[in-house]
Formats: sequence, C-alpha cells, structure tokens
Amino acid sequence: MKRLFLPIVLLLFAVSLKSQNTTDLFTDKYTSGIDIFTDIIMDAPDGIDFRAFSPGVNIYGMRTYQVKESNFAFAIGLGLGIHNFFSNSVLNDTSGISYFNPIPEKAANGAKVDYKKSKLTLTYLDVPAELRFKSASGFRMALGVKVGVLINAHTKYKGDDLITGKKTKLKEGYVPNIATWRFGPTVQIGYKWINLIGYYSVTKVFDENAGPEIYPISVGLSLRPF
Repeated sequence: MKRLFLPIVLLLFAVSLKSQNTTDLFTDKYTSGIDIFTDIIMDAPDGIDFRAFSPGVNIYGMRTYQVKESNFAFAIGLGLGIHNFFSNSVLNDTSGISYFNPIPEKAANGAKVDYKKSKLTLTYLDVPAELRFKSASGFRMALGVKVGVLINAHTKYKGDDLITGKKTKLKEGYVPNIATWRFGPTVQIGYKWINLIGYYSVTKVFDENAGPEIYPISVGLSLRPF
C-alpha cells in the first residue's frame, strides 16, 4: 500500500497540471450515490466456502468542501452499508462462541439435503470521509476511510431442514457476537459517474475470541456524481 502512495500522488499532480476551470469542478456541494459490490471473505474457516458473488449495496449522501480553487476536495457524509455473506454453512452458537457449521449432505433422518441459499446479512450505519480529486476531463479518484456501527444482523436459510429433510425457510433475527463497530480504508477511481470502488475492513466481523476471525474486502462499481 505504501509503495502505491507515491505513484498515485504523482499521477494526481500530473493530471491536475493539465486541468482547467478548477473553480467549477465541485459545484454540487451535496451529492448522493450508490455502490454495488461483492465481498471477498478473508481467512474463511477450513471447509467453509463463501460464494464468489455475494451482492451488497452502499447508499449514502455526502457534503463536499473544495480545497480552495484546486482539483481536490474533502467530503464527509452518512450512509447505509448492506453486506450479504452467502456460504455452504449455517451459523451456530455454542457456549457463547459463534461458528459456521457446513451444511451436511444428509439430514439427521438420512434424507438428502438440498438448499437454495444460506446467508448472513449485516447492515451498518456508516460515516464515510474522503479526499477527492477531480479533473476537468472527467477523471476522478478518492481515498478515504469509513467508520460504521452495526444496526442489524440476521441469517436466512432456504432449503431442506437439517433434521427432518422437509422444505423450510428460516430467518434468525438475533445473531450473537457480531462486532458492533467496523473501520477501514476506501478507494475509488473512475470517469465521471462510473467508478471502481474498494473497501478493506481492518476490523473482523465477529468479536475477538467469540467467532471466526474473518474479514471482508469489498470490490465493485459505483455511481458517484461528484
């Protein structure tokens, strides 16, 4: 990450030298946007496979403060981040410890188990902050951080019951041991409204010593009209 910092700064500086009419670059002081992304789960437990495409969404509004008459601006706002972690497991809790239990091929009564989905959904209230760069040609980039507080966690399972083998739909609205806070750096780069975005969660999904030590890396596309 540190090795990339200097080339990025030099790139922004070079582009800014060619930019014109910088006073008109950040005319919209209040903006809103939406991100569509998938999560790459790092340090997944052995035998637990998370789906490669697990769609999530960020929705947010931000206030932009241009840095004098330059190509740079600072932005801060408020948003919702919704993450869906699909896997081949169900989430259980024993003696205060949460763990992912692989879905078996057969139910307790010997019937074959088929399932359509099993997922953990987490929703955060986020405060994103960014240092933004924008050129007159439409190129833009932003480096930032995001702090979030958990406001909802639930699991859903649709498939055969693991005991009886009969079709069932289950939703559990109480999920213990999910970490209350999250934090991590963000990055985006793109042209006009279309951007590539990334978020690296420094914090783990579960509380320390109370669940799997997994953390997500989010990558996707964004519509950000700044």
